[in-house]
Parts: sequence; structure tokens; C-alpha cells
Amino acid sequence: MTALADFELRSTPGLFNRLDTAGRKLAFKATSPDEVSTWQAVLRSEVQRLLGAVPAEECDPQPTLIESLDTPDSTCDLMVLQTIAGDFMPFYVLTPHNVPKPYKPVIALHGHGTWGAKSLVGLADSPAEATYIRDLHADYARQVARAGYQVFVPALRGFGIRMEDRELQVLQQGNTTDDGIWSCQELGLNALLCGQTLMGLRVWDVMRLIDYIYTRPDVEREHLPCIGLSGGGTATMYTTALDARITSAYISGAINTFRDSLMTIQHCVCNYVPHLPQYAEMPEVAGLIAPRPLMVENGDKDPIYPDFGVKAGVEMLRKIYTAAGHPERLTTHTFHGVHRWDGEPIADWLAKQYQ
Repeated sequence: MTALADFELRSTPGLFNRLDTAGRKLAFKATSPDEVSTWQAVLRSEVQRLLGAVPAEECDPQPTLIESLDTPDSTCDLMVLQTIAGDFMPFYVLTPHNVPKPYKPVIALHGHGTWGAKSLVGLADSPAEATYIRDLHADYARQVARAGYQVFVPALRGFGIRMEDRELQVLQQGNTTDDGIWSCQELGLNALLCGQTLMGLRVWDVMRLIDYIYTRPDVEREHLPCIGLSGGGTATMYTTALDARITSAYISGAINTFRDSLMTIQHCVCNYVPHLPQYAEMPEVAGLIAPRPLMVENGDKDPIYPDFGVKAGVEMLRKIYTAAGHPERLTTHTFHGVHRWDGEPIADWLAKQYQ
């Protein structure tokens, strides 16, 4: 007798099968630096398109200083920048004391967390914030500033002070949970309805921050590393892939494969770029960074970016960097732990970027 169990009732296996049958339209096949460059140009254009349209008209960035805080290690400025007409992005600038000009700039991008950019600079107004910073080593912007770099920390859309009204009200009422609170669901789905993606909007904001950084007369212009954890690592990947002004990237807890992470493990909607797996796997998108230096960091017990997916991704990345002629510029760091920032090699890695 025929039973329901005889039929495939799930949808995901069919999606996977159709992807496998069709193949990736822009899968990496290059064998020389020239072929790598040609492949990158085509894929980069597709990634830009799939991230969603952004306003073509330029707007006055209106950089504005909101407040300045003097800490034992650095000056912490909170500023605001207009990135799209009517859309303003707060960001922190950490400038270490007693460091000569021109400053060595670093962009640090935060991941999912109730307090967003504030955690990266080490500011905590509650025991919950302090615990979050301690457990995830989330103050990596402050750590980098202590090493002598000027660090720019944008507040990414949907987090902290950039949450939407509903989440801000919950936060103001003190009704947060251990899982944290952010506005990615509402923003991500509304962006899709408008022909955009939340990740694309975040990448756009970081690019406008780069515009601003290079207007500052006190900043070195030859080097600009970008670092980030989790969602910040993903934003680092996309921004570095699309913007050659970023000269190197340190990505923690974000490099994997779509199949082993986003497509089989529950993730936030902000990570999803429609149609992208039809063109490339995640490591191929990261391969747009080549031959610029890339550090891939991960915890061996990370539950949402599993170690076997990291290894598969790194293997694909090694083929790209080798074909690009610079396999030595791809480095990795695996630590024993879960989904958090480690950063043990960050000081030495950054020093090499400025040599």
C-alpha cells in the first residue's frame, strides 16, 4: 500500500537538486592571474546587481560630530554621515593617544548584537552589555585602537541605535532577551519588496564611510584593512569584494559555503541575497578579494558556521588565490571555541598589512 512516507514532501532537497543540476553560472574555473581577473570582473558585476539597486544620485554626506569621549587609550568620537538622501549612519572613530599622523585606518564592522557598534568600542551601560562584550570578545575595535590604529566603526542598519521603532521600544522598556534584539526581519523583507537587500544597503553605507575616510587629511591612504565578526564578517566580505579601496580583510565567523551554513542552518534574513547561489558559492564571492590579503578565522565548535563548511570554503579559496598567483596572501586561524571573535593573530596580521 502506498503511504505518504513514499513521497518526498520537503522542499529543500528539490531546491538543492535543481541547483546541482543547473550548476553555478559563474563557478570558478580560471587557471591564471589574467583569467582570474576576467572572472572576477564578471562575477563582481553580478554580485553588485544581486545585492540590489541603490540610489544613483549623490548626496551631501554632511559629516557631523555628535560627541567626543576621552578614554585612557584613545579619543572616541561619535559622528553621523548621510549615506543616502535622508538616511543617516552614526559611526565611531577611535583615535589612539600619542600616535603620529597620518593615522593608519582600519574599518571594524560589528555583527548581530543588541547594541551594535557600541559594543565594538567597548562602551557598556548595563551588566548585560558588559557580559556580551566579555563573552564574545566583542570590543575588537578597541583592541585594534590599542595597537595603534585609527578605527572607524559604523553602526550598521538594524542594530543598536539604528533599530526600527518596534525594537527600540522593546529595548527602552527593558524587555530584551538573552538572544538579543534587532530589526533585520522587518528591514530585510521590506528591502526585498523594494528591489534591494539589507546586506546591499549595509555595503553601500560602508562604501560611503570609505568616501569620508579619504577626505580626512590625517589618514594614510595607501592601506585600509576591514575586519568583522559574523554578520560584520559577511559585510566585510561583500564590501571588500566590491570595493578595491579596501586593501585587506580579516573575516571571523562568516566564511563557509551557502550549502553548509545559510541553506541548512537557521540564519538571519539579512544574510540572504536572492539568486546568488545560482551564480557562485560563498567562497567564490570571497574570492573576489584575491589577490588582496585575506584572513579567515573560525571557531572549531561554531554551530552556525560549522568547521567542515569552513574547510570546504577555504579549499575553494586556496584554488582562487593560487590561480591569482598569491597563495600566501590567504591565511587562516582556527581557535577552540564557538561563534565569537578571537583575534589572536590580529596585531601581527595588521602590522604586515602596513609594511
